[in-house]
Amino acid sequence: MPTMDFEAYLPSEASAEERRAALANLAHWEDMAGIAMAVVMPAPTPAPNSRAVVETLAGDPRWIPCAQVNPNAPGAVDEARHAVTALGCRMLKVMPALYNAPPLGAAVRALMDVARETGIIVNIHSTGNHGDPLEIGALARRYPDVPIIMDHMGYRNDGRAAIAAAEDNPNIFLGTTIAAFEPGFVATAIAAVGPERIIFGSNLPSCYPDLAMESLRRGNFGAEAESLIFGGNLARMLDIQ
Repeated sequence: MPTMDFEAYLPSEASAEERRAALANLAHWEDMAGIAMAVVMPAPTPAPNSRAVVETLAGDPRWIPCAQVNPNAPGAVDEARHAVTALGCRMLKVMPALYNAPPLGAAVRALMDVARETGIIVNIHSTGNHGDPLEIGALARRYPDVPIIMDHMGYRNDGRAAIAAAEDNPNIFLGTTIAAFEPGFVATAIAAVGPERIIFGSNLPSCYPDLAMESLRRGNFGAEAESLIFGGNLARMLDIQ
């Protein structure tokens, strides 16, 4: 299985030239970490532009496009559906904190309806305003057929709640973004839900993937667990051989 990163950001509101330069920077750091494939999404802004991201990735199979919309913006549902069905996005990023959109609110549930309809993965930010992992868990219970990657796995103040939500909902996968730098916490999550439910993400360019991977490797989880966390789980979810 390829090594994979479930979360890297591109400044979608920048010019085409600036976006290409930013993508080259992502490639540099993913190369440093030995990561073969990465999911790339618009950087969190008031008006993320999924089309700009897809155009910048230019069909390169190394990059897996992820859509992001402001859940409260007019036409958000149609925009999300178009990003998947017309632009080829394989994942949808939901940022409750940035957009003041509670996970159980109508706006986020409408996006979850799109995810269920189109069969894509949802990556949802945890912690902070409207980021309570238990509320994300309640959302997961309403959409048991939608795979959810819980970004940051509740790190740092809501980690126990994130693990509990994952224990209660088999469709929740815990993303290691930022949490990777405390491998002892990740070890607790592995013990609770198994390495099959943990997915590596870097949060690039805010964090460096090579350092995050090295931190996790120092947890000594074993070769089989590392293989799953560093790509096997996400590859299976995306049907990538």
